[in-house]
Amino acid sequence: MTEHIDIDGEILKDAPRVSMSRRRIIQGLAAGSVVPILSSCATNPATGRNQLLLFGESQIAQMASTAWTDMKAQTPQTADSRLTGRVNRIWGRIADASGRGNEQWDVAVFDTDDVNAFVMPGNKVGVYRGIAEFTDNDDQLSSVLGHEVGHVVGRHAAERMSVSTLAQVGLVAGQIAIAQSDELRQYGGQIAALGGAALQFGVILPYSRNHELEADRLGVDYMHTAGYDVKESVRLWEKMDANSKGQRPPEFMSTHPDPTRRANDLRNYINARGYALI
Repeated sequence: MTEHIDIDGEILKDAPRVSMSRRRIIQGLAAGSVVPILSSCATNPATGRNQLLLFGESQIAQMASTAWTDMKAQTPQTADSRLTGRVNRIWGRIADASGRGNEQWDVAVFDTDDVNAFVMPGNKVGVYRGIAEFTDNDDQLSSVLGHEVGHVVGRHAAERMSVSTLAQVGLVAGQIAIAQSDELRQYGGQIAALGGAALQFGVILPYSRNHELEADRLGVDYMHTAGYDVKESVRLWEKMDANSKGQRPPEFMSTHPDPTRRANDLRNYINARGYALI
């Protein structure tokens, strides 16, 4: 699946969901071979943050390759050369500002009304006509594209897949423990349901929201370096908020932070970095 900025505040995952069979996980646990956790942490040079990375970028890029090919085949791309030129021009400046301009990128501009943009593992970038038309100027569109580069630099696809996989391992390990306990076995269904909810709302969704905020901040860094007006990133999220009132789920149930929170977070970050005074 793909990573989307969405006016409703919802985002689709930016990497395919890993589905390990129960039998495979149990076998791995028994053999002690399922994820070497302690040796799988790495420091991200761009953020200085330690990350759980059980998968390499090349691994998830291979997984996403077919999905990207299918999407390009099934979703019409715009024939508007001015729009394509605008997106590619802004993308080039943002990519250069992020230090990734020398990499090979596949940027597609899809001809739909969706107010979305996304990045897939393997440097695949999708921009919908709807988001380009929604933005008031190139500065706001650069905020969207900077956010997408931020996901790549932040290694968010690999980290999210790693956390999801580890969560599956933890659930299976808990189910095994329950099955082996006479006292807990009768409550197995309830405990499993609570455990799944705790992982979803206490681990996976907060990870996703933190990724969004981190990508926002990285995107502002690239906007500033590229010479765009960083104040427009705040205005974009204020506009998103105004256009999505009453359409969003509560933040704790969402993969995305509330647009108001994103605007405030960016305002504070921009002021703290001295990029502008808002």
